[in-house]
Amino acid sequence: MDGIMFAMYTSKAALYIRATEQWMKEVKRPVKQPRRTKRVTTPPPASSSSPESLRAENEPATAGQSTSQPAASWTPRSSDSVLAISHISPVPSMQAPVETVPSVVRFWLERIYESSFEQIFGFWLGRDCCPFVWDANVQVVLPPSRLFAELDAYIDQDWEARSLYDPGTPVSQRQERGGQIEQSLKRAIHSFASQWLHIIPNHERSGVVHEELVRDFWRTARRDMLKVINRVSYRSVLALFIFGLTPIPVGISAEEEMDGLTGQVCVQAALQQVQRLRERQRNCQFNGSKVSPGVDPLIGRKPSTNLSQTFLTSESRAYWAALMVDTSASFTLNFRSSLSSGLHGVGSESSWRVLRMGANSFHTRTEEWRTSTFEVSDETTSQIVAAAAACSVYVWKMIAVLKEALREGDEEEKVIQAWKSFLEAVDIFQVTFRPLLSACLRRLHFLSQVERLNWYEITLHYHLGILILVDAVEAAERVDLLSQLTEKRLDAEGEAVNAVKFGLENTLTITSKNGSASDSQEQSITVSFVQIDPYPHHMVAGVQLMNKAITRQYHQGKIKVEAYKHLQSTLLRALEQLPQTSKSVQEARQSLQITLADFEPHSERRVSSSAVQWPRQST
Repeated sequence: MDGIMFAMYTSKAALYIRATEQWMKEVKRPVKQPRRTKRVTTPPPASSSSPESLRAENEPATAGQSTSQPAASWTPRSSDSVLAISHISPVPSMQAPVETVPSVVRFWLERIYESSFEQIFGFWLGRDCCPFVWDANVQVVLPPSRLFAELDAYIDQDWEARSLYDPGTPVSQRQERGGQIEQSLKRAIHSFASQWLHIIPNHERSGVVHEELVRDFWRTARRDMLKVINRVSYRSVLALFIFGLTPIPVGISAEEEMDGLTGQVCVQAALQQVQRLRERQRNCQFNGSKVSPGVDPLIGRKPSTNLSQTFLTSESRAYWAALMVDTSASFTLNFRSSLSSGLHGVGSESSWRVLRMGANSFHTRTEEWRTSTFEVSDETTSQIVAAAAACSVYVWKMIAVLKEALREGDEEEKVIQAWKSFLEAVDIFQVTFRPLLSACLRRLHFLSQVERLNWYEITLHYHLGILILVDAVEAAERVDLLSQLTEKRLDAEGEAVNAVKFGLENTLTITSKNGSASDSQEQSITVSFVQIDPYPHHMVAGVQLMNKAITRQYHQGKIKVEAYKHLQSTLLRALEQLPQTSKSVQEARQSLQITLADFEPHSERRVSSSAVQWPRQST
């Protein structure tokens, strides 16, 4: 018996020794084999945006030393060694390529951003569009970057006057935080504008790989958003808004897309920051992870100063910006609004009552313009388009409320109430603004490119809203409501196609003077309105909805084959002019191309040169 037990013991010992030797080989293999070095220089396409991976990237290991050494008390296993190797495999470092982008390219990106997003969004924040305040001294176009920076400066001065800063916090640290906020905003701007990198003059972007740089900018900005969310300021709000509008680039895998913040999460975080900034934290706030006490007047700190009227008006414009973004998100993504009530309280909220009163006031002031001929100038067009833009936000809100009623399954009384509110909002737009916009259209070719661009944006957005509502009513299978939308649906389909054609035919010229020398030459680029549209996702959604409507009408025999092909070609041309580095644009374009290819007879189908196998020449 003792011999048998001894043999079993020695057999187990041998197996244990062999297993230990095998484990030691596996642990040492990543250090010795040259394949380890190759994996470091050729990172995988997927990246991690977790705080741990960010911390590991910011603290590079010394040569020959792993960044994730196991603790001394940790007992490794064979399976653990594999996990450790995959864990410490470095994610693609986006800092180096982005930081080495030529300054002239960055300059052009900022100029494109100013000419597209700052121009359009700034017009909505300017003198004639914001319904909450009116100041004759404010510019027609108020750049959001300037507005939000001024608000941060006001808040900083207020905190300084009230001695709310921690006495132990040096001024240099506060200045450093301000610089970090500004840098994050710059990164968001570069990431957003990089989708138009292809329109920069070739000689200015020589040596730049377009798609790779777009991905680098996007990855860098997304990593930075983790910190922006925790740096509450108005410039952080703007950075989050801009990143929320930045499309996911082509070449980003589904796994990498999930491994980090999404644009919509950033938008929701921005809306929360707006609420915190307006509240100014005068009382105790807490959640499960942190408690923030309010200001205690007994400890000697000064009370709140009387904020200037300039600050209050600027804050109202910033709230209007947030309200527009919030309404757009709830309208397009079926989210409940964060800043205002939905179905059960929108009618009593002051913001929407002010919007409605402003539209009625504009109707009274412009009665003569609708009853007689008036001179359409840049100034009158700006006033009409600005007021129509504010009213379109009201229409979008009523559509969002109606979609909420259909989606949540509320009682029929609530659905009918929301339906009537929508019809009333549409009537306000049609009676007050539609005749004036049509009058502007007849003189648009005599107006400036900025006025034409603003007219194009409001026309496209309003009719896109009607198409989205029709799609929602169809999805809810409310045939009774859909039958009442027939006239509005046909009008929206026709006007949306006209708006797309207008955007394709009209151009915007962006001028730029590079360099600081006085003899530097001014350069310019000319692009269509569709190409430079700061909301390309609106065009993608509009094309898909219009394609659905056109296809339905063709199958019903309401339009002929020539008209069908012409309309489809127009929609395809619009998608081709949008930034092709966007995943959404690429997918929509490919889908429409397949539809057209399947529709054409076999003998008429176009064959790309890449698919042709040329015959070899005989030797």
